[in-house]
Amino acid sequence: MFDWFKKREYSNVVPFPEPKAVPYIELPTPKEKEPVIHYKIGHTDDNRISFIMGYTTLTMNKKGCEDLIAQLELYKNQLSKEEE
Repeated sequence: MFDWFKKREYSNVVPFPEPKAVPYIELPTPKEKEPVIHYKIGHTDDNRISFIMGYTTLTMNKKGCEDLIAQLELYKNQLSKEEE
């Protein structure tokens, strides 16, 4: 009976294939699309507000900002009147 355990012939077993070395291939990372910036608003070092849109830059003091806001509100109100 113990001779049966010493038997090395396995006719019903499929042998594993020999391991092969696989070369490391670095996949290219997908590039993210560059964001499109339509405008920028920020402070300058001489205490002014800078508004950049396309190739145009507006640099304004406090009064200039208030005037621009008033003009934008005027145009906004004109648009809402046209839609009614």
